[in-house]
Amino acid sequence: MEFIAPPESRDVVLKLGFDNDISLPTELAFQPYQRGLREGVDIAILFDETTHDPKGADMAFLRYEAGAYVPGHVHMGFESVLVLQGDYIENGQTFMPGSLIVRAPGTCHSMASKNGCVILASRYQPVKQLVD
Repeated sequence: MEFIAPPESRDVVLKLGFDNDISLPTELAFQPYQRGLREGVDIAILFDETTHDPKGADMAFLRYEAGAYVPGHVHMGFESVLVLQGDYIENGQTFMPGSLIVRAPGTCHSMASKNGCVILASRYQPVKQLVD
């Protein structure tokens, strides 16, 4: 990837008009997500185009247990995250319910939650995992 400006300069962070946890539909079926890499994270997939196209988009609810951590990765396309419950942490910055985070292609981040959280996330292309 080659950039004219730093990728982070295209990020958008907005605080929407709610500060409390949002209830989730009871029919969501969470399952473990990438055990060994994303310990303590469960997923309820809304759609996943990567099953047909390796560069396809996806959208899912992600539930982080208290203390969950996901190592760093690079975004190849845009990613949108809406915090619905709890505390969601990217690169040490904490976001609470009502936070909308849009990351531009080329941005890198790790994710965590101190007390647990639920986010709605959509990626326009899969990420590239960074190696420690």
